[in-house]
Amino acid sequence: MSPVARSQAHAGRALAVAAVGVGLAVAVAFGVAMLANRGKVDVKLGDETFQGQDAAKAADQIDDGGPILYADAAGGDRDIILQHMGDSPQTGWLAFAARPAGVSRACSIQWDAGPSGDPSDGVFRLLDGNGDETRDCDGTEFPPDGEGLPQYPVVVRDGRLDVDLNAAERATSTTR
Repeated sequence: MSPVARSQAHAGRALAVAAVGVGLAVAVAFGVAMLANRGKVDVKLGDETFQGQDAAKAADQIDDGGPILYADAAGGDRDIILQHMGDSPQTGWLAFAARPAGVSRACSIQWDAGPSGDPSDGVFRLLDGNGDETRDCDGTEFPPDGEGLPQYPVVVRDGRLDVDLNAAERATSTTR
């Protein structure tokens, strides 16, 4: 005979705890299913604006190397171009889509400063990742201000850029 006697009480308690756990899991799953069927849910992660870049540094970078391409950090297809046209880092900012609506992400506009190097003489061309024209990336030209592409408002606050990526969505949405 063993000095430690078996207890049947532990098995009963374990069974009770397992039953409560299963009951809670079923209740949570039911709650999630009910919430999911309530209608459209908008998930919005992050800020409504792209902000924080130093305006003076960005203006210098654009003067040296041309407009800046920012890839969509969320892995989507909303890549943007940041352009500065003017002498003061406080004014002359433009932000616009890196491709026309409906065009594959394999294409994006690429800056060609032109022979003079003056930004007002430059042009954007819709090209593939290698800088070539293809069937989809047909070389369409856009002016330095991105006219013809979706635009995003840019404001300079305390020397920092604030690009409102969702202005158009807020302007067209309604709340009931």
